[in-house]
Amino acid sequence: MFKLDDPTRMNSYLATLLCILSLTFSMAQQYETQHYETIKTLEEAEIRYYPPVMKIKANRAGGFGALFGYISGKNQLGQKIAMTTPVYMQKEEGKEVMEFVLPRAFTKEQTPSPLSAEVNVYESQPGYFIAYAFGGYALDWVTKKAIKEVQQIAAAHQISLQGDPVVLVYNSPYKLINRKNEVLFQIDYKAPETTN
Repeated sequence: MFKLDDPTRMNSYLATLLCILSLTFSMAQQYETQHYETIKTLEEAEIRYYPPVMKIKANRAGGFGALFGYISGKNQLGQKIAMTTPVYMQKEEGKEVMEFVLPRAFTKEQTPSPLSAEVNVYESQPGYFIAYAFGGYALDWVTKKAIKEVQQIAAAHQISLQGDPVVLVYNSPYKLINRKNEVLFQIDYKAPETTN
């Protein structure tokens, strides 16, 4: 997750993100969206199950160009890979990172290794999450408000949040209205058993 209390770094982060996304989103209308299963709706939030998926990630400092390079063919197979949504932005071990989700057809065996040491290719762990959608651009104050909202919903329903929030961005920076972002928290959740 970003340092939400540091507006200068946040603005710099968003400016860089807008530049990268403008390159990847400007030429097409629609992208594959990461698959998940909606388990239930809680007020304005959703409980979701996310199955494993291949991702690439890099640290914020200098990593955005490396991610874009990877999907543009700068990988061991020289393979161009379609952009997907959403773009993940989060904090791991004190470092701000950005992640791209690879298309659903990619598996560990089919995913090319990166040429850049800045890019980490991995398969995500399956898990349950609570998601809260919000509009506009994912600016500092907007994101803070969304995080507070989902925390309040989780508390009201006695749901335990795990780790730091993740911000998901779905739209091109050129899309000015009806924008979609989400805040995602992993949760301790057991799906009810089904009976035959």
